Amino acid sequence: MEADRTGTAQQGLDTSGRAYVVTGAGSGINLAIARALLEAGCRVAAWDVTPGKLADDAHPRLTFTTIDVRDKAGLTREAAAVARNAGGIAGLVAGAGVMQHAPFLEIKEEDFDRTMAINLKGAMLTVQAVLPHLRSAGKGSIVMFASMLARSGGANAADYIASKGGILGLSRTLAMEIADAGIRVNTISPTVIDTPMPQAVYSRQTLEARGRDSPMGRLATVDDVAAAALFLLSDDASFMTGQDIRINGAQRLF
Repeated sequence: MEADRTGTAQQGLDTSGRAYVVTGAGSGINLAIARALLEAGCRVAAWDVTPGKLADDAHPRLTFTTIDVRDKAGLTREAAAVARNAGGIAGLVAGAGVMQHAPFLEIKEEDFDRTMAINLKGAMLTVQAVLPHLRSAGKGSIVMFASMLARSGGANAADYIASKGGILGLSRTLAMEIADAGIRVNTISPTVIDTPMPQAVYSRQTLEARGRDSPMGRLATVDDVAAAALFLLSDDASFMTGQDIRINGAQRLF
């Protein structure tokens, strides 16, 4: 099988034509996942509010849909369209997310609601839209994104951290609920990665210092995370569900 962007062959991915849905695919980690799936021979339905860098990717197995993960009716409609046009849905990466940086007492109620609506409720609505199609197939894999901060806590990001803690609870509950349907649910918890979301929060000096201070001497890359996502989506992880993969270069071991 063709190698993915990290150079490792993923033997258990679905290349039959059924689609993998990836939300937040216009940039960052989810862009890397969408591209890695394409390079592995998979079909990808990319969803985001803007195509971002994905606009430069012309690929016969790639479709892009402009959609907001807060739009329940739109998500349901688009999931049905993907299943119909692709002959089914093979898996889901619910990766759309936002982050702001503010001291706790300065968090505005509307900003807290927006973070929760996109990061946590948006993931739930996306899974609700896609799950019936995975049930129809009798198998599938769902990957959601938490964060190392959901375990360690951190200053000036209470709403983001709370939303990611919610993802951990949501995914574990869902994993137990649908395991007998042949559908797996796992999360990935990255540490800080040099992508547009952290770049909007941290200075270049802070990001570079975090890389130097890491036990491995660098920040994780989007391809590090994409490799983990492809593993979880594949049959190589066929007996893994309800788990959280922590990609942190030994920065934290709890």
